[in-house]
Amino acid sequence: MIRATFVIARRDIMATILSRGFLVWLAMPVIGLAFAVFASIVGGPRAPATASQTVAVIDPAGDFAPWMQAVAARERTRNAYERLRTSNKDTGAFARPAALLTDAELDALAKREDIGAIAALGAQSFTEVSAEADPKAQAHRLLLARNSRFGAALVVMPDGLLLFTGDKAPAAERIRTLAGLAWTKRALAAEGLAARVEAVRAAQPDVSVTVLDEGVAPAGRKGAPILATGAATVLFALISLLAGALLSNMVEEKSNKIIEVLVAAVPIPAIYAGKLIAMLAVSLIGVTVWGLLFGGGFMVAAAQLPAGLLPTPPRGWPELLALGLAYFTCAYLIYGAIYLGIGSLCSTIREVQTLSMPVTILQMVILISTLGALANPGGLWHQFVSWFPLSAPYMMLGRAAAGTELGIHLASIAWQLAFAALVIAFAARLFRYGVLRSGPPPSLRQLAGLKPKAV
Repeated sequence: MIRATFVIARRDIMATILSRGFLVWLAMPVIGLAFAVFASIVGGPRAPATASQTVAVIDPAGDFAPWMQAVAARERTRNAYERLRTSNKDTGAFARPAALLTDAELDALAKREDIGAIAALGAQSFTEVSAEADPKAQAHRLLLARNSRFGAALVVMPDGLLLFTGDKAPAAERIRTLAGLAWTKRALAAEGLAARVEAVRAAQPDVSVTVLDEGVAPAGRKGAPILATGAATVLFALISLLAGALLSNMVEEKSNKIIEVLVAAVPIPAIYAGKLIAMLAVSLIGVTVWGLLFGGGFMVAAAQLPAGLLPTPPRGWPELLALGLAYFTCAYLIYGAIYLGIGSLCSTIREVQTLSMPVTILQMVILISTLGALANPGGLWHQFVSWFPLSAPYMMLGRAAAGTELGIHLASIAWQLAFAALVIAFAARLFRYGVLRSGPPPSLRQLAGLKPKAV
């Protein structure tokens, strides 16, 4: 029995790998990604992105533009600091909230390489332009000129500020806020109060925080929900893509009468187990190839970004990938067994579409439930989705990405494997019925009995 199972598995693996469509199948995700990139490049906007990020500062007196540029630079540093603070583990350097940082602290942080790199991404720049006799007419001319590099123009008047915006202007409210802050700082400096205000801000006491509810995630894990949702969605896409291939494979062998030859030579349970093992092995090969391609590209792209910009799993990437492989295997055994049993009942592609539709709808419901539970951790529904066997692989992988103790994952994997064994046992009987019978699909009464017709 065991030897026959591995003979069938080896036969299916070699037949799949040596087929002409295997390389095309492996290349499909890469082709899809290339097409998406090509479509985004061809269909994307042609206007230069930097045009709408540049603001002309027309300052006849010449004493406001430096304040405006300094305030804008510190605001970029503050935003970069806040982005790094959400995921950076160096709590000593990122202890203070960004809103409480003084100008001196922001100037010191701007010299850090990681913060400076993030601050330069999509930075809104303020460029001083020599004022002419009519600053208002000059602002109109700068914005309406063909191929203008300015998205807005800020005119400094003796008693106020005028903001002119173009069609693709940056956020006007942001410019107004920065301009008002620069105006206030200049007025404080003129009255000799700037140093005193900064001293008061620097003397603010640190507020220590004690979290009483240990179930609440730390503030530094704000990127965990993104990883959790992404991990569950990727696993769902892989299972939907790979487990469904068992249906077409089974229908093809039934139409070519190959399954009849196998039944005459090998026990039916060995055929079922061998096919399930073979498709699992082929799927793991595909996942490995795609993981190396996309993972390598992701690592190259991530190396170009500042450290701490991308969220990282609380327990590290190696453990998350290992758990992902385990949950993929569990999910594939469960859904693959179901699909293989359904495929044994089908003789045409139309029957495949009809019988697989309930399983597809069920998977979509499970995905939506999983994403909802991940977005609202805690409570009975969260626990139910975590242990319901059809949703547990997706849910528990999402929880692994958000950070969960290893023991609960080991228990979940053991439970899923036990349930997979039950599904395989039931689906094997269904497979035996579908292989031995002939004619139309069985009725509900026949399916409940699970007894093959007399041949």
